[in-house]
Amino acid sequence: MRRSRVLGAAALALATGIGALTAVPAAAGPAAADELTIAPLAHQEPSYQPIYGAGPKGVVLARPSGGLYWKSFEDGREVPLADCATGPYDQSLQLGDTVGCERRTSPTAPGALTLHDQATGRTETVAAQVGRTWTTTFSPTQVLAYETDAEDRITLHLIGRENEARKDVTVSAPERIPIDSFWVRTSDEKGALITYRSAAGGQTLALLDYARATLTPLALPDGATDPGGVDYSLGSQWVSLRENGSGTATLRSRADLTVTRSVNTPTTYGRTHPVGDWLVVQDHNATSNAVTALPVAGGAPRTLLARASDRALKTGTDGSAYLAGGTDSSHWAMHRIASGPDGAPVLSTVAALPPNPADRVTLSLAQGRLIAGQEDPTRSLQGYTVPVAGTAPAKQTPDWSCDENQDERLCRPRSGLPGWTVPTGDGRIVSLSTHGAGVAVNVLETRPGGTVRQVPLPGTDGMQPYLIKNASGRFVLFTVTEKNTPRLLVADIDAGKVLDFKPSSAATLWGATLWDVKSPYGLDGTDLRTGRVTQHQGSGLCRPSEIQVSGDWIYSLCPADVETPGVWHLPTHKFVSLPFVPERGRVQLGDGYLVRQKDNGLEVYNLRSGKAVRESGIAPEALAYGSDWTVDRFGGRLAYTGPDETVHLAGVAGDASPLALIDQDVAATADFRQVKTWQARWWLSKPVSSWKLTVRDKASGMTMTVRTGTDARGLIAPAWDGKSPTGAYLFSGEYEWTLTARPADGRGAEVSTSGTVSTTRPPTGGRPPARP
Repeated sequence: MRRSRVLGAAALALATGIGALTAVPAAAGPAAADELTIAPLAHQEPSYQPIYGAGPKGVVLARPSGGLYWKSFEDGREVPLADCATGPYDQSLQLGDTVGCERRTSPTAPGALTLHDQATGRTETVAAQVGRTWTTTFSPTQVLAYETDAEDRITLHLIGRENEARKDVTVSAPERIPIDSFWVRTSDEKGALITYRSAAGGQTLALLDYARATLTPLALPDGATDPGGVDYSLGSQWVSLRENGSGTATLRSRADLTVTRSVNTPTTYGRTHPVGDWLVVQDHNATSNAVTALPVAGGAPRTLLARASDRALKTGTDGSAYLAGGTDSSHWAMHRIASGPDGAPVLSTVAALPPNPADRVTLSLAQGRLIAGQEDPTRSLQGYTVPVAGTAPAKQTPDWSCDENQDERLCRPRSGLPGWTVPTGDGRIVSLSTHGAGVAVNVLETRPGGTVRQVPLPGTDGMQPYLIKNASGRFVLFTVTEKNTPRLLVADIDAGKVLDFKPSSAATLWGATLWDVKSPYGLDGTDLRTGRVTQHQGSGLCRPSEIQVSGDWIYSLCPADVETPGVWHLPTHKFVSLPFVPERGRVQLGDGYLVRQKDNGLEVYNLRSGKAVRESGIAPEALAYGSDWTVDRFGGRLAYTGPDETVHLAGVAGDASPLALIDQDVAATADFRQVKTWQARWWLSKPVSSWKLTVRDKASGMTMTVRTGTDARGLIAPAWDGKSPTGAYLFSGEYEWTLTARPADGRGAEVSTSGTVSTTRPPTGGRPPARP
């Protein structure tokens, strides 16, 4: 796993796995105001980690960045494998701890073979042999070669190395082998399994015995017609053969191939490998890829490892088996399976490996609620509530999760489709689907046990859903196609209706305001509740193709040859120009900052000083392919996935926009004879640390606090039952309500809003009916 840089003015670093975060000082300089990290979740089904060869002293592995290396079991040394294929005709060979390189000047001129022992550092050279061509395998004492006759058929030869007196031994075979069908499938120190096309025309699987210099065909398991459909492996005492899809493995003794055994396996797919007189089986069907050992002579099986990398069981050159696995994906190691003192297989750890995290896909962030998707074992979403300011550690375990088996419409992340699941900012995510002949919005409450509901939209018959552009509270802006023509619609998901607006393709939402292009120039903010234009911002001589709003900031994408690219500060109408030309789909606006995606990473520009200042140290130098990133429009941080699958959240210095009310839905009357609670909801521009609802009796002038709360994220919806703090119903009449809220980031003043409600109390001693 590659390491990410420590970022920000106060960073939180993760040691390994999914352990706790601790605060560490960061380097001085104009870096991020704060940063948090959330470690990747461990795989429930560990991904495939290939082993390219294993010997008694080390293993050949692949680096995530590319390239093979040999890792020592004894001291952990990591040695890059030599790149043997530097010329067009060169070839590489590998057996356990030894790597071979053959340099050729032409396809018909075999070269000398250099064999390098990675464990000892010793190098041996075997001279090119006249009339012989090297194959891809060798033993500790010999190298397998072949000679070709006039009919392009080959005879195999074992060429002696330095410690072998026999320098050229012809292999006894039942027939000459067509050169175009010869294939060494697997090998160890004692021999190799080879396939070739026989004179009868079918594919033959044969065992090459180095000591006897013989090639003997092997009968395939019952029902198998081709070696390509057979799982085969070389153990020190047995050859195992099992047809894919069969629950029975056939074992043949290497000492006497006429001696066979049948072993019933717990799985029909996956790898098998004989270790001593036991058959080791990796269950490819199970989510854990468990590894089990079965005695060849019959008896009770033994579980060797409960979790292992998918399809990773590898034959060792000494008859052992090797594979990667662990107790969980954050505690991963290379294991060796060999015969113990009693002959039964024993599992031992030979080398620690980096953690094997699940791949993150798709990120969304709103009001300090992070949603991250992952691929394994099923496509799923996890939700985290993160601190909105400061350096308090981020909680490493999700608040909630859901996967595609629960609800594919909302819980299945789609990499590359940012409009698949979209946060509303008030604790919900939304997506689109068909409903009958029309369109519906799917709504998930992102809390433990949160419900999913589908909101059919009247008037959408004949339309096909596409993607949600953005959402804010109860309003959703989305694209449909009608008669193959795209249209943008805006819906109220709480009222279950499409609103009577015709947004352009540039439009965006902020609370109850629909921002769109005004003809001929400029941007208008229209209140979706009244249809009135309540805000306006000029845009020069351009009709923007894209609009984004976050807090007091608005960004519009115009051609650079028409208008200087930049961002407007709405309260002052001050323009902040950008030192680059934005590209559509590669820029996101945060509250007082802007993030630009480049081919080699992200650039963050802080706008809060009135100038676009490039932040250093916030984003990684480069994002891995497929990494995701997003911003919290609601006064929050930038989030991105690093190369190690860790999610980083970083903020910029300076003050965010003041806390503001961006939408409200407050009932003007409350008849407590009929209802249980007064219906009132207020949507806010960023999280609040505390809030208070008071009511004042207009007749008496008495004011009382009826509800209070803390840590509200995007929505305040108190359930006031019409009673005073003492529990008695207030008298019927006119009351003035006042909601006051304090920003959680500590920046800016409280927000306060007021209105009136006319209440009717139940008869004395009576109670309002229960809500159906």
